[in-house]
Amino acid sequence: MRIFTLFCLSFCLISINSNAQKVHVEWDSSQISPEFKFITLSGQQVSSQDLKGKIIIIDFWSSDCTPCRTSMPQMEKFYQQHRNDQRVVVYLVNSGWETMEKAKRFADTKRSSFLFISWGTKYDLPFAYDQGSSTLKTFGLDSNPSTIIIDTKYRIRVKHSGFIKDFYDFLTKHVEQYLAEK
Repeated sequence: MRIFTLFCLSFCLISINSNAQKVHVEWDSSQISPEFKFITLSGQQVSSQDLKGKIIIIDFWSSDCTPCRTSMPQMEKFYQQHRNDQRVVVYLVNSGWETMEKAKRFADTKRSSFLFISWGTKYDLPFAYDQGSSTLKTFGLDSNPSTIIIDTKYRIRVKHSGFIKDFYDFLTKHVEQYLAEK
């Protein structure tokens, strides 16, 4: 009975913690983004130099992060609406705390699964990998999920660590605001 009670208590605490929303920080728009780089899961190098002049959204994740997986459908909705907009770039970057092979397996898996059974479709998202967590550390982050938004002038506008409940609305609001700025 004690083990069952401890299990239930642990499950409740994990559930409460995974739904917690941390307050995001909107940075002083004069702070220029540091240089960074990562690799797509298909092997293409991505450098901050290649992305300058665009709104850059980097969402850090790991395959065992429940809040990360929970926000992916909203991220996919946002990405599908902006994938052809040359002014906006989105990358879901695995934080590098697990192997690239594990990150690839997750990206290649159907989005719904239970035990050994998977169904549904795969995510159609630009997944990437942060070797050695170098980009995560460059931004001073240490947890998943974490989100960075950089504007067209290469300024860090949002640095958020933690789950964002209405992720699609959050991203849309910020991107629309930054696109409207001259």
